[in-house]
Amino acid sequence: MADKQVRQFFQQWYQSELGQNVLKQETELLDRLLKETVGYYLLMQSPLKQLDISHSLLRTKLMIAPSLELGAPDNLIVANSHELPVESDGIDVHVLHHTLELSEDPHGDLREAARSLLPSGKLIIVGFNPWSFWRAKQLFSSRGYAPWCAKFIAMKRLEDWLKVAGLTLESTDYLCYSPPFKSAAWQARWQPLDSLMSMSKLALGGVYVITATKQTHRLIPHKPRWRRASVRVTPLRKPTAKEIKQ
Repeated sequence: MADKQVRQFFQQWYQSELGQNVLKQETELLDRLLKETVGYYLLMQSPLKQLDISHSLLRTKLMIAPSLELGAPDNLIVANSHELPVESDGIDVHVLHHTLELSEDPHGDLREAARSLLPSGKLIIVGFNPWSFWRAKQLFSSRGYAPWCAKFIAMKRLEDWLKVAGLTLESTDYLCYSPPFKSAAWQARWQPLDSLMSMSKLALGGVYVITATKQTHRLIPHKPRWRRASVRVTPLRKPTAKEIKQ
């Protein structure tokens, strides 16, 4: 399935009642995670044209998309996820919003995102959890529509990828514990259970939000420890009478 078509499917799905509910929970959590983050550059990747993160203190917010779309924001940069047009160690925060599960090479895209981060920069990944009601729904749904066309990535695999990319896992949050009902009425019925399971922080939410930090390796110079050379000097002695005659 073409990347452009997948993006359109997700943009349409996020306009539905279920999609709006999910997006509301995701953006509220992202705002909370970025509320006290300071710096210069926030780079975002998402199947959406724009990801509304309003409470971030980062000065410059940039969106990455594979192609120019109608209604695209002014801060859009057209580029591929595996070839970002940014210098290494230059981005303060990088947000991957449902992009890894839509990628043909998610491991490579994650490494590229890690490359762009400053030392101690943060990577935030939003993805669908395969250990949830959402995965059960995906098994019985058509893969030709969002969000079921996505390849749900398990947390354990992501943790391994983060280590290889030189990132340290800081926190994991889960959202959307209730089944993915299309109807707002059914979503409201399950809301008390959803809130209860959110407080329990069980790893069963339909959406996870991972925060990781780029590791820094500080080189501390050591003064050389000079040692005195141990040179053996032959002791002076008086010549013998035989040596004098010679």
